[in-house]
Order: sequence, then C-alpha cells, then structure tokens
Amino acid sequence: MPHERFFTDQPLEKHVSLEEAEFHHLCRVMRARVGDAIELVNGKNALANAKITAIGKRHVELEITQVVHVPPAKRSLILAQGIPKLNRLEMILEKGTELGVSEFWLFPGMHSEKEAFSANQQKRMELILIAAMKQCGRLDLPVIIHKPPLLQWKQCPGTLFFGDTSNEAPWIWKHPIPLKENSGIVLFIGPESGFDSREVSHLQGALGAHGVKLHSNILRTDTASITGLSLLQLLE
Repeated sequence: MPHERFFTDQPLEKHVSLEEAEFHHLCRVMRARVGDAIELVNGKNALANAKITAIGKRHVELEITQVVHVPPAKRSLILAQGIPKLNRLEMILEKGTELGVSEFWLFPGMHSEKEAFSANQQKRMELILIAAMKQCGRLDLPVIIHKPPLLQWKQCPGTLFFGDTSNEAPWIWKHPIPLKENSGIVLFIGPESGFDSREVSHLQGALGAHGVKLHSNILRTDTASITGLSLLQLLE
C-alpha cells in the first residue's frame, strides 16, 4: 500500500476533509505538512490525487487535483460465510478483501456459536475492510450483508459452490459446471463445525449449489474461505 493513500466516504470532488482515524494517521503518524501530496480512495472505483491545504486540530483540508476512474470487476465474487468466532471472521474479512471479494454474506449457521454483532463489532469489521482495501491497492470497498439462516433462503443468483468434505466431491478447479454468464460466483463456507446435513441438502436442492473439495485435509473455516477464494481465481 502506498503510505500516502487514505480513505474518505465523501465524494471525490474539489475539496475534501479528513477527520478521526485518517486524520490521526496522516498528521500524527505520517507527520504530513501543508503542500504534501497524498492519494484518496472512497471505495467506489476511483483514485484521487490531492494536496494538503490546511491542517487543523482535528481535521485536515485537501484539494483534489486529479481523479482517475476504473471500471468495476466483470464478475462479482461473493463469500457466503457461516458466522465463526470473531477473531476468525476478522481474518476472513481482511484476506477476502485482498482476494477480491465484493460482498460478504454473513449468516448464522446451525453450528455457529455467534449469531449477531454489536455496533462496535460492526464498526471494527468495516474498518478492517477499509484497511485491507487500501493495503492491497484495490479501489472498490466490499460490503457486509447480514443474511438469515440458510434454511430460510429461497433462491440465490449466480454460480454457487460450497466447501464439501465428502470423498465424492470434485476438486474446485476441476468442477465441470461452467460459470453462468453475466452473473457472479458465490462460495458458501460453514462455521467452525461446518455445515449441518440439513444445510447441505438445502444448498444442493433448493439453491442448486455445487459441492467442491478445497483440500485433501479438513480445513478450519478461515483457512477454507481463503483457500476457496484463491482457487476460484483459476475459474476466471
């Protein structure tokens, strides 16, 4: 990540101000000065060059000098993750962002130990996405979407895969099912104790998801998510 790249949720127009964490990092950690040049991203496929025009006690004023827009990814990559323990979820969010996930669908699995998040936990997850986006150089910010339990899902668009530990499951990179045109890829991963058999039946039947093998060993949920997302790059 360029050390001079910072995030704002404001439109990248002529003048922008930074406050709170981004202000602290820019002015207290990086010790920026008036006239210094930085890069700005707002998670909407744009990169701006900006110049510091004023530094206050709690905010910094910027003048944008150039904005470059990039097209979005041709195909969305969605991770449907059974909610694991928070420390594992944070790893999944960070690495998933680096691997190109556009949406994280979090649902309470039948074997999940956790079903909901506090406001502070939600805020921390959003900050993890922002930091990972800046670190890996991407310009689009993934979103977190909270979903109901799997058995309540009626349908799901896209080409669907789920991590399958059965011996009969094909390797994910050898799966014969072609990707649907003009639709995304959804990878379902269970929580720490995996999917319940009823969830597997629902994935295969009602949702039409394809079970795939990610490794010869049984992987922890965070390892499975990261491995599956990496291997899906082979299907593009």
